[in-house]
Amino acid sequence: MEKFVIYCKSYKGDLERVKLLSETINTHNKDNIPFVISVSEEDKELFEQEVPYYSTMIADESYCGNNKGWAGQQFVKASFFLTEIAEYYLCIDSDSYFFKDFFLSDFMAGKDTPYLVMHSNESFFNYWDRNAHKFQFDYRESYDREYLSIKEHLGTGGKIMDYGPAPFIWDTKVWKWLNLKYGIANLFHKHTNELKWYGEGAIAMGANFYPIGPLFACMHYKDQYKLYKEDLGYREKHFHNQYLGMVMQSNWGAPLKF
Repeated sequence: MEKFVIYCKSYKGDLERVKLLSETINTHNKDNIPFVISVSEEDKELFEQEVPYYSTMIADESYCGNNKGWAGQQFVKASFFLTEIAEYYLCIDSDSYFFKDFFLSDFMAGKDTPYLVMHSNESFFNYWDRNAHKFQFDYRESYDREYLSIKEHLGTGGKIMDYGPAPFIWDTKVWKWLNLKYGIANLFHKHTNELKWYGEGAIAMGANFYPIGPLFACMHYKDQYKLYKEDLGYREKHFHNQYLGMVMQSNWGAPLKF
């Protein structure tokens, strides 16, 4: 078993994004952290042929049968502990890429103390509160409602904290504990949100971790991208001091790179 790996669950619709992610890992991975990719059995051969760099390619079905659609993707990511490939892992999405060198110490505070993305989400809420009128839903209301429901289910108290955006640093012991105590399938039936279950689960379990801010900048919405790129004149270099990389959310058809 590896101590730490980078793990990406993907599918053929995100192949070009994974190829970019792979290239940036190969370029910036200064501690040679293994890179594991999980895809459906039907996509595995395609990814093995097309992705330029990876350490291990596995089929979702080899450890998780529920891998269909967006909800299935979350379930597969949470179930990675079943592979027993690693004790800790950086769970990174296909629509992400690194733009500067990174080391194991960016993800682990000590041998058995992972960092945990855990913050009050003030940066995104600053954007949202100024631009909420452009959207047809209340992000704050749904955000708080789901977090409070998860907190009640797990018996955690305190203020609402955010455990994203991706990539996430996860300890497999937390997922094992959640699965043993509650059943991950049952939790996801209630709320399909892997990052919230993990963050509150780590607290409920009493897991060992050290909180940090987001690892990557994230363009959640097309309007947000336009604000930074066109209105404010941001370039990728303006994010380099604070972040290791960028998430270009594929759900709005974002370009591969900022």
